[in-house]
Amino acid sequence: MTILLVSRSVTHHGGQDAIHRLAAATAEATGLPVRACFLDGAEPSLHAALDALPEDDEALLVAVHLPPDRYLDTWVRRAVAHWRTTRDRPLRITTTAPLAAQLALVTAVTEAIAGEYTELSGNPGPFRSPAWNQITRHRKHVLVCRGPRCTAYGANDVAVTLSERLAHHKLGDDDILVTNTGCLFPCNLGPLVVVHPDDTWYEHVDTALATRIADEHLRSDQPVDDKRTREH
Repeated sequence: MTILLVSRSVTHHGGQDAIHRLAAATAEATGLPVRACFLDGAEPSLHAALDALPEDDEALLVAVHLPPDRYLDTWVRRAVAHWRTTRDRPLRITTTAPLAAQLALVTAVTEAIAGEYTELSGNPGPFRSPAWNQITRHRKHVLVCRGPRCTAYGANDVAVTLSERLAHHKLGDDDILVTNTGCLFPCNLGPLVVVHPDDTWYEHVDTALATRIADEHLRSDQPVDDKRTREH
């Protein structure tokens, strides 16, 4: 059995790393194989983690968000159902009760209260900065959907490809501003990439199309006409 710690994307710096560290610590404590994966916005996706399991393995999913997250619970079930319909594998998949329902959580909070305190004082850094007064002078604003459906369809690879191609062309935020987003709504068309101010929507984007978007549209200002969505 492999344990999969399933999380939503954590947008703050180092958030994903914390989930991976938790998986490593849990593996050391239990002696079981434990992996971290993400429902949306980060790598590896739940689909990718399930794909990586051996044929004779089974998976136990542990949702690691606190407090209980109905979004996470609902989308884990939907993602697993989609994985089953798109893979020809009889993998047994189970899930635990929410972490917030575990009595050990009360013990952890109690031990934290009984432990050492750190006074919050001083100024760790500016809440505002003059550097945050200016909107970047970008030519294009690119939205990459990293919602749960688009993630299941391969949005993680699309985002990596776009980033690598833009770096190859030396196009930074002052020229092409890329924003990873939650759901952009027309989920059946995902993975979705939207380029503004052109109002160009690309549907079913894979790494090959992402490369063309970066090379042709974002670098040379020539939309990929045979691939873009024409009806909004």
